[in-house]
Amino acid sequence: MNKLALTLTALLIFACSNNDDVSPTDIPELAGTWLLVEEYNDPGDGSGDFMEIDSKKTIQFLKDGIFSSNGKLCHLDTATGPNTSGKYVVNDTLNEFSFENYLFSEGCDFEDYKIYIHLDGPSLILTYPCIEGCAQKYKKK
Repeated sequence: MNKLALTLTALLIFACSNNDDVSPTDIPELAGTWLLVEEYNDPGDGSGDFMEIDSKKTIQFLKDGIFSSNGKLCHLDTATGPNTSGKYVVNDTLNEFSFENYLFSEGCDFEDYKIYIHLDGPSLILTYPCIEGCAQKYKKK
């Protein structure tokens, strides 16, 4: 009985890892094409809410940490064109907001401009660095 208990304890210890980094290939639900459907703009008092918008802007996430979009992602914008691309980093669970999950879009005016990403149920949320709070919600196509 002691050998069985020792074996189970050893398995539990080795099954648990201290490495919390998550590879983009470990996030299959992020891979694919997402369509912009809502936008959040807070006036500064916390009363903002997501509002439906009509846009054809999309983001495609590949499993190798690369994304592409048919519109610029440097600013809160619903317009399509010109096409942009960049890299995304996933170091934490995507099911809640974390400063460890973000994307870098090429062609932005600011160096190291991060847009934070997380999943909220079936929606992908892009949170921009705004003073009052602003974000975009995408649905998978």
